[in-house]
Amino acid sequence: MVKIQSQIRDLVVKQMLSGLRQADVARNLNLGKTTVRYIWQKYIKTGDVSDAKRSGRPMKTTIRERRFLCRISKKNPFLTAREVLNQANLLGKVSVCTVKRYLCKNNLHGRVASKKPLLNSVQIKKRIRWCKAYSLFTTTDWSKVIFSDECRVERHSSRRKFVRRPINDRFKSRYVTKTVKYGGYSVLVWGMIKADGKRMLVRCPQILNSTAYQSVLSQGLLGLYSPDEIFMQDGAPCHRSASTLSYLDSKYICVLSDWPPQSPDLNIIEHLWCLMKDKVAKRSPNNSDDLWHAIKEEWYSIPNETIADLYNSITRRLKLTLKNKGLYSHY
Repeated sequence: MVKIQSQIRDLVVKQMLSGLRQADVARNLNLGKTTVRYIWQKYIKTGDVSDAKRSGRPMKTTIRERRFLCRISKKNPFLTAREVLNQANLLGKVSVCTVKRYLCKNNLHGRVASKKPLLNSVQIKKRIRWCKAYSLFTTTDWSKVIFSDECRVERHSSRRKFVRRPINDRFKSRYVTKTVKYGGYSVLVWGMIKADGKRMLVRCPQILNSTAYQSVLSQGLLGLYSPDEIFMQDGAPCHRSASTLSYLDSKYICVLSDWPPQSPDLNIIEHLWCLMKDKVAKRSPNNSDDLWHAIKEEWYSIPNETIADLYNSITRRLKLTLKNKGLYSHY
């Protein structure tokens, strides 16, 4: 059925009020006589010719049932829409797509869950205590801190990849992410960054003990360290062993020794690892040596401005962690 525009309806009423017959109005506006009669009668009864609000198709669920669906999802946010439907005992009454619409309408959208380290109560308290202790540090103070960490880069990463492909070609070789049972060959690297953009990357043995870690520090840290700087390292066993601490002390290196456990969101170098891995994943190294060369190229190609922005974000990271009572920030 063709919908009559509001301007045409107003013309019908205007011409009818001027004294014309319905047949003349229908001929002038190229409308059917019944259409003109319906518009005119509606105007006489209601004084308006606009469409009334329509109720639409009635919903199959009650308000109570829809609230119950949302309550189930909020109680266990990791349930799928089908599992929510089954627990609500509404299978056969509504479809899974309908449940998804109900949940989305109530701001319960399906998303990929972020991965964060598991935190216990002791670790949360240490994070809060550490953030409070260093909350008075300014950006200038943080610029004197050297951030470091280790990272393992695998040839066949298990990270999610997106692909654009035609319909029904999901399992064609060119659209499939190839996986291997044990991640393929990998390279363990140690890196450090400074606020001015200077950085270092050292290839590590596959198993990093205290002796090997001290050798890495002699290659990567000593040449760039200045007496007025602070060296940051996390609480890995080879970092806090007695021999490593003695080695750092013998080299007169000031260490940020109270780094909180399970806190990669506070270490700005983690962001650079992510950037580097994304770029390396787009390359096709043939062996571990090729992978190492690709890692070095991508690591040193990261702009200095990116590192400067990360240093500027440290104070915000501390504030967010305190705001979240020691739990995860969005970094």
